[in-house]
Amino acid sequence: MTNVNELTVTKQKNQAVRKELLEAKKLYKSREYEKALELYESHYLEHPELLNGWDKIFYSWSIYQLHIKNYKNESELFEYAELITELIPQGDLNKAPVCAYTLSVFKVLNCLKDNNDWEYMIYWLDKLNPDLLDEKQGHGQDIVFASNREKYFNFASKAYLECGDYEDCIEVSKKALESLTDFTNNSDVWYNWRIAKSLKVLNRNEEALDCLKEVSKVKGDWFVQKEIAENYYILNDVESAKDYITNAVLTNDPDLIKVNLYYLIYKILKDDDPELALLHARYFVAIKLESDAPIPDEIEELLIDEDDLNIRSLKHQIKDYWTDYKFSGQELQYGTITKVFEHGKSGFIKSVDDESLYFKAFDFKDNRDFMKVGEYVCFYTQKGFDKSKNRETTNAVNIKRSD
Repeated sequence: MTNVNELTVTKQKNQAVRKELLEAKKLYKSREYEKALELYESHYLEHPELLNGWDKIFYSWSIYQLHIKNYKNESELFEYAELITELIPQGDLNKAPVCAYTLSVFKVLNCLKDNNDWEYMIYWLDKLNPDLLDEKQGHGQDIVFASNREKYFNFASKAYLECGDYEDCIEVSKKALESLTDFTNNSDVWYNWRIAKSLKVLNRNEEALDCLKEVSKVKGDWFVQKEIAENYYILNDVESAKDYITNAVLTNDPDLIKVNLYYLIYKILKDDDPELALLHARYFVAIKLESDAPIPDEIEELLIDEDDLNIRSLKHQIKDYWTDYKFSGQELQYGTITKVFEHGKSGFIKSVDDESLYFKAFDFKDNRDFMKVGEYVCFYTQKGFDKSKNRETTNAVNIKRSD
């Protein structure tokens, strides 16, 4: 009789719990999240076995609404996101539009990205299966947002590189390039960039150069040119290194940002042209002194007179040298500006040979007021890349007014 009574009591308790769990579901749907969460929490602590799959899903959504969506502090975010990953599995966003598990993990990943906490990010990335993430991009006014799958690969590629997990960085970046069909904000370029950085550390410099040259088709930034030059330097190909050094020096970026470029140039030139190398070392020191930054022992040993550094004069000497170097084998060309786009960032020049050449505003070296249709100019040319048409182009550079 006792056993029958105990079973009856247990059944009644279970029925009462189930009734309250159903009530919790109703409360959640009525957006009474606090009351719903209170019921879910109490029964999960006392009777976890009585929560079915749907109970855990609504329990997770209650947690998300109150502790993750607008979390008050990081401890709260991490604690409750961890709980959600224990309660429910990751949903397949290719079949369902939302998943509390995935939303919570991405909240954590965004927080860790803001904190540059790449090591802890890898722990959370391991909780996601990218095959269960969708490739649906978001759209705002004049902007496209990365899909969940692309965001995962962006986080993973960056985190592995920052943590020095170079093989993993290469693997996940290659998987991104192979599996994603659409890329936002040139993310495909950045995957190649991180592959190249990883390959260089692993002393696979020729492979790194292949990736970097793909990057340089789209991004002509000084740091890309510097990275290519550095790989050639490691491979003892000084002439090729100098070709890319030229492009890096002649960008309009602040030299404080590019300061280590001049240290690299010193190292590349010190055996073949000690005098020119010393010019760059002196400029490197001048920039470092302005920011009160430490100077490497290799440069300190040169015993450069810090009182004899005219930073403006050094800059002009260096710019003039590399400009002459870049265009030394090329004949100056002439033409007329035929179009300047409304945004003022680029346009077209028609050469005297009747060729239409694209140019960017930063390559116009005179007063921008003269960058207008009908202006007669002189210029040199260099290879560019039209990503929209996926082909190489010839662009006008180093443009000046011509009398």
